[in-house]
Order: sequence, then structure tokens, then C-alpha cells
Amino acid sequence: MLSALLAAGSFIALGFNAPHIIAEMTDGEISEEVSYHGGRANAPHQAGSIGKYVCTLAALRMQNAGLIELDAPVSELLPEFRGPQAQTVTLRRLLENRSGLEDKLIPALQADPDLPNKTIPFETAINEIAVGEANQAPGVAFDYANGNWVLVGAILERAAGTSLADALQDWVMSPAGMDSSYIIDRELSGPDPVIALEDSLPLPSFMACAGGLAASATDLLKLSQYPFFSDDFDFDDRTALQMVTSPEQDYTLGGRFKLVTEAETGTSRRISWQSGNNGPWYAFVAYDPATGNGLAMLTPDASNGEILLDKRAAWLESKGLAGE
Repeated sequence: MLSALLAAGSFIALGFNAPHIIAEMTDGEISEEVSYHGGRANAPHQAGSIGKYVCTLAALRMQNAGLIELDAPVSELLPEFRGPQAQTVTLRRLLENRSGLEDKLIPALQADPDLPNKTIPFETAINEIAVGEANQAPGVAFDYANGNWVLVGAILERAAGTSLADALQDWVMSPAGMDSSYIIDRELSGPDPVIALEDSLPLPSFMACAGGLAASATDLLKLSQYPFFSDDFDFDDRTALQMVTSPEQDYTLGGRFKLVTEAETGTSRRISWQSGNNGPWYAFVAYDPATGNGLAMLTPDASNGEILLDKRAAWLESKGLAGE
């Protein structure tokens, strides 16, 4: 089993003693999660920016249901937004991280460390906290701006007519079979949550799309598989998910699809290559729709988090694939 290779001798040789979880998918079948160094298998961990991918899948499903349109301007989808650029920025540009809007969210968090602990409605968040004036025209350049995703969350919540947490559960997590997953309300919940070894940023509800996903490793693999083998998505959806708009980042809609080449045949294709972090929390999931193979890794301790990247690369090589 590759998981044993990744998390036993090779980790120890490199000094990786932090708790971590590994789950694999082979030919569409998910193996049992394996824990190492005190990791908690089958327990939700913070998955950071992989929440952006969840919100993207929700947006695609809502578009198919006629509730929203990815190419509609924010002014149409979210009349509450008072930004002067609302008529030029579309939901698609937000999902691509190519809106051109100034990201005010991180500076706001730095200026007011107590901000994540405050109860702030979406209308206040989108107009006073998330984004500022446009730095450039929409679609010109990639900018990993978390403020974009506050607007995305507000759009989804308005279209669904429920809380964003409920909307994401209804439109993505439940139909994907993500039984252990939920949207964080500042911190992980439950009677015995996984505890990180260092502090992380509390994630209020308006930051759910930016990084508020809690998920197990198994659920990350289910999420990755969901849009490719469910009738909830069509050919156009799958094409859009893999249509790279920022080649230097491998970025598509709400995440990355890495270009890989088969060593044996020399043919290339893109595979899902998602990651997220919040302080000590790190999450990685790779998934190849062509073969049904995947790998998910979680850790609440980033002291040796870079080694997880090496292990993901080792998994890719073990599948006869080379990244580009």
C-alpha cells in the first residue's frame, strides 16, 4: 500500500513525526484512512481553501438549476453589494480569482484581530470588509484574493435562500456522500474535535467559502470524485472545472487542475490538485478522473508540512505520471 510507504519509513527518515492522516482511492474505491504519529483517522480536520472548490461546485449546481448564472454581473446576483465595480465583475471571474478587485479581507483581519469573533452579516462583510476598488479590469490577472470568496458566499446564500452552511450541505456535501464534513463556525465543533498544536484563525460564517471547510480525508476524495461521476454535473460543467484560466497557477474555477504526462505513453491530461491550510492545518487531495486514483492527506501540525508536498509528488510518480 502506498499509504504505508508514504507515512512510515520515508516520513520517519525525513523527520516527519507530526500527526497526519492518509487515504487513497484506487480505481474509484477508497481505502480505509490510516493515521500516523497520533493522527485522528476519520475525523474532520480544517481543510482551508478546499472550501473554495466546494463553493464552486455549489455554484455550478445552482446554475444548472436556474438559480444563478456564472457570467452574470455581481450587481445582478447580489444587489446588496454597493461596489461601483459590481456591474463589470462576474461570478465566473470571482471563482477564477481574476476579478481585479482589491483584497481587503486580510488587511482587515490584521487590523482587527478580534474580527473573526464578531457576528457580521454578509451585507456588512461584502460592503465594508471583503473587497475594495478594482486594481485592474476583470479577467486580466490572477490574484489569490480571499475577499472574492466572501462575495461568492453571499451570492450562494442569497440564491439558495438558506444559510450558506446549509446551502453547501444541501448542494454539495450531502449528495457527494461527505458524511463527516461541515462548515466551520469559527472552530471545529463536536464533542471531541481534533486539536491543532498551534493557534489558527477562527473562521466566521462570512469566510466559509474562503476556507471554512471541515472534512475527513475520505470526504476529500469523495468531493474530488463527485463532479465527474454524478448526474448532478454535465459535460460542460466538467469542462469548465478543468479549463485553466491562469496557467502559471494551474488555476481553473475554485481550485487547481495540474497538467500531468503519462510516462509510458507521453499523453497529457489534467488532474484535480487541491490544497488548503489555516495556520497549522494542512490539507491536500489529488484525484485523476481518468483512472479513479486519488490521494488525500491531512495534518493539524504544519511543523513539517512541506514534506506532505514531497509525498504527494511521490504518489504522482508511483502512478506513472509526471507533473508539468
